[in-house]
Amino acid sequence: MANFRLCLFTLPLITLTFILQPFHVMSDEAMIINVCSKTPNPSLCETCLHSDPKSATADVKGLATISITCGTRDADKLYTDTDNLYMNTKDPALHNLLDNCWWRFLGARDNIDSAGRMLSDKGSDAAKLAITRDAMPMITYCSDLFKKSPTVAVPKNIIDEMNVVSTDCQIILGILSNF
Repeated sequence: MANFRLCLFTLPLITLTFILQPFHVMSDEAMIINVCSKTPNPSLCETCLHSDPKSATADVKGLATISITCGTRDADKLYTDTDNLYMNTKDPALHNLLDNCWWRFLGARDNIDSAGRMLSDKGSDAAKLAITRDAMPMITYCSDLFKKSPTVAVPKNIIDEMNVVSTDCQIILGILSNF
């Protein structure tokens, strides 16, 4: 008799759990949409966050951590591609221009990555500083340098990657502003 009563109690509870599960996912998706709507590129923000399955259950801090991971990944690609071009180009003007930037892109990558540690250890304000004070100026410097040198043909992929990393930084800051 006790087993029958336990079964009568447990069965509706399990059924209710499965019925409510889609609503839980929706609320997490709603949080991603809400957080990303406060960034300069909601579509890129959502793409980044959805690239990590942990985003489905992450809180805002977890979403910020995921965005930092995306920014670090994109900055690493920018650094790697720029360094390869720097090492292999036969164009002396491009080589000189990239000499000013390859190491800045490495620094930007490391500083974006350090924003994740800052977020964990010291909170969102420290993470914001790692982005605004340490990472973004390195990207901005090279962007300005490329604009001041219109006769040097910087490959489109480098310009595009630099713009993505700049946008990543703004997305990270947008998500961090939710704290």
